[in-house]
Amino acid sequence: MAHEELLRWAEGRPLWQRDGLRRLALQGELTTEDLAGLRLQIEKTAGFPAEDAPDPVPLAQDHLNQAAGDNPTTVLASLGPVRHVDRLASDQPPLRFATNGVTLVYGPNASGKSGYCRIARKLCRSLSPIELRSNVYNSVRPNRQEVNVAFRVGDDGQPKQELNWHVDQEPPTELSRISVFDTASARVYVDNKRRIEFLPYELDLMNKLGLACRTLDEGFKQRLVNVNEALRTRLPEGYQEGTTVQKVTGSLVPETAIDDLPSKDHLRELGSWTTAKQTKLDEAKEQIKQDPRVMIRLRTEAKRALETVKEEVSTINRDLADGSLAAIRQKKVDADTASQAAEATAKNLFSGQPISDLGSEVWRRMLTYAREFAGTVFPDAPPPQLASGGLCVLCQQVLDENASTRMAAFDDYITGRATDDSVAATKALSAHRASLLTLRIRPRREVETLLSGYAALSEACKQNEATIAAYVEKAGERLGVVKGALRENDYDSFQDIDKLPLSPTSLLEAEIDRLNAEIAQLRIVERDEEALAELQAHYSELTDQKRLSEQIETMVERRNRLEERQRLDDCIRQCRSTAITRRITDRRREVLTPTLRAALERELRRLKLTHIPLDMTDHGEGAESIIEIALDAQQRVANNSDVLSEGEQRALALACFLAELQEIGGDHGIIVDDPVSSLDHDRMEAVAERLAEEASNGRQVIVFTHNILFHHMLWAAARRARVGRHREWMSSVGNDLFGLIDESQRPRQLKKVPERRHEIRQDFAQLLRRGYDHSDQNFRPEITLLYTYMRETWERIIEEILLNNVVQRFRPEVMTQRLEHARIDPEADYPTIFEGMKRCSHFSGHDPAPDLPPGLPEPSQIRQDIDDLDAFAETATQRLRSMENAPRYERGVEAVLL
Repeated sequence: MAHEELLRWAEGRPLWQRDGLRRLALQGELTTEDLAGLRLQIEKTAGFPAEDAPDPVPLAQDHLNQAAGDNPTTVLASLGPVRHVDRLASDQPPLRFATNGVTLVYGPNASGKSGYCRIARKLCRSLSPIELRSNVYNSVRPNRQEVNVAFRVGDDGQPKQELNWHVDQEPPTELSRISVFDTASARVYVDNKRRIEFLPYELDLMNKLGLACRTLDEGFKQRLVNVNEALRTRLPEGYQEGTTVQKVTGSLVPETAIDDLPSKDHLRELGSWTTAKQTKLDEAKEQIKQDPRVMIRLRTEAKRALETVKEEVSTINRDLADGSLAAIRQKKVDADTASQAAEATAKNLFSGQPISDLGSEVWRRMLTYAREFAGTVFPDAPPPQLASGGLCVLCQQVLDENASTRMAAFDDYITGRATDDSVAATKALSAHRASLLTLRIRPRREVETLLSGYAALSEACKQNEATIAAYVEKAGERLGVVKGALRENDYDSFQDIDKLPLSPTSLLEAEIDRLNAEIAQLRIVERDEEALAELQAHYSELTDQKRLSEQIETMVERRNRLEERQRLDDCIRQCRSTAITRRITDRRREVLTPTLRAALERELRRLKLTHIPLDMTDHGEGAESIIEIALDAQQRVANNSDVLSEGEQRALALACFLAELQEIGGDHGIIVDDPVSSLDHDRMEAVAERLAEEASNGRQVIVFTHNILFHHMLWAAARRARVGRHREWMSSVGNDLFGLIDESQRPRQLKKVPERRHEIRQDFAQLLRRGYDHSDQNFRPEITLLYTYMRETWERIIEEILLNNVVQRFRPEVMTQRLEHARIDPEADYPTIFEGMKRCSHFSGHDPAPDLPPGLPEPSQIRQDIDDLDAFAETATQRLRSMENAPRYERGVEAVLL
């Protein structure tokens, strides 16, 4: 049984990986939808709620490519009609395939071949992914896309099976035995990521599974990064030690195992807040208030707050009372009076001095500073140093007798009573003024906050708190007015300031005394410590539950993130590709057998790639493991595709494909799409010979091509190999009809002389039906085409009839045996051919001589030219047939169609 090793290994893998292998076996690649389905399967296994996860379907024998030699051979009989696939016409006959050789499906570019190739790839499970679409240019999508397919399983005696296959259905398992090679599957072997690679079927499946693991792993890791980023946000704190809420929320940390995390329901139940719970909280609060310890604490705190306010009120009463303001106003008057008296005394004493206007406040201040300075610089001189120092401390000039006498008089004045009275009055005013300017009174809001505990004791306390706060607020307003007046030196405005309300000092003293009495009384009350502790614990539980109810969504989100984090870790563990890579490493060394190497070397020789030194090696890169066809270059080459031409890459890919077929064994069919793209003539012929050889070994070979030269090469190679040959022709019309299957639409260069003559008469008849007028130059393009085709037919008469196909276009060999029956009558044939070709050349686009008329031929002239062509063809054909015993060369083997 094929693929037993892969199936045995898959049985030990997780179900989602076995399902991924199945999808790869059926489709060749994992689509975005496939990866999403596998991701859901992984998440479901890890415990995520994944209701939409598809049920995994493990890989089984029927899902695998059945191309191994121990399975009955599947022969594809026909494909079509198709309905609503791509832009292929739906009313076409099926493509039929020879069961005993080579089938050539020819069509030019944009004829619809690729559409049929895509159908074949889907049916036969190509290694390259494919999705069959309806006409994407049609806004209405059809309900069903269908393809009729016929095939036979087993030898010639088995019946043909016919199936109307819908593109969303699994293809018949038997068709997976047919291998497909096309441009897409070539990329599996050549230049994937700019390397030349060879991945046999089994390794390709495991390799793609490893890459899928890496893709899924990257997705889970990115999600984990996002979760970890969210977990960095700090949770709300402040829950009381030992409560149920504190213990539960304390478990919401990454270190907590997933089974130990609180459930979402438990969190929400704990954080639910009801009217009944609020009632219990209020009752507990009231009961706690009756606890002597609590009552003592509350009253002690309230008393301290009252005492603080009392001190501030005392300050207000002292410094902002009407008496205090009257006192500072009087101090202002006293200071001004004393200053004036001192100034008058100075004027009386020093009226005879050079400067008579002495005694001002500024002068006195200056002299005081000078006197103090003299005592510092002349410490040894007898007092007063201002006069006895010998030098003037102000001008630093020597003091003569008059100056010393004058300075002594100044010193007596400064130390006299009038000056002392003025200085004392000024200092008293400044001190009082400074005390008011630095005085601070709390704003009402601060007073209310300070007394909030006191206000909470009773309604009366609350009213008292309002009275006290109102008094302090008024005092603050009064202080602001006073400070403004002091800064403006406007002491007279004190008489107009609003008076303070009645001081709450007596109220404060009475409340402090009352609280002291209550505290003393509570200290002698007997207490039940155990009951109080229980009540306090109950109150703490309810308080934390209420707080949790306000933060429940944050806590549930944290709990969910922690669970998601651990489940993502599980998903990432499931996506590890180590086991897959290890298995690929083991298997690729088993698969890379000497026979496979030898098979590849043979194919390289057959396809004429021996000029490129190649070496087959195996290696792995992370989750990816490949068998690489490396250039055995003397200089380092980063990318093989930079050295090999496109044609060489194509031929190398085909060589790998054929080598793997030989290694697998069996004679199952192959479908090849345009195998000679970019190949030169020699390699094109080598490919034709190689495919014909596969057909001669019993393999059904189906080739789609648009290359007419290769078409002839493979046809001739199949004839030489003595295998059945069958041709299908595909064409298109305009921009709407594609995939037209009609032998009459095959290229004209492939048609024989009789068919050409018939088409020429049909074209002429069509021209007449269109109202051909030789005087209308608009018909010139059609006349040019008609005469061009006539000229080509004259040439084909020479090739096919006169020379009996001795030399044929698109064929390199010369059929020398046919010369025996080649017959030419120079006297009769040459003039006829010359005149016929001359007439055709005149109208087929050649540059005419200047003296020839530019007009178009009349209908009678055209008819005569066609008659001359037909007459000569008939004469030459009769001459060839008249030869007795003419051998029939290389008729080949008839194709068998089911």
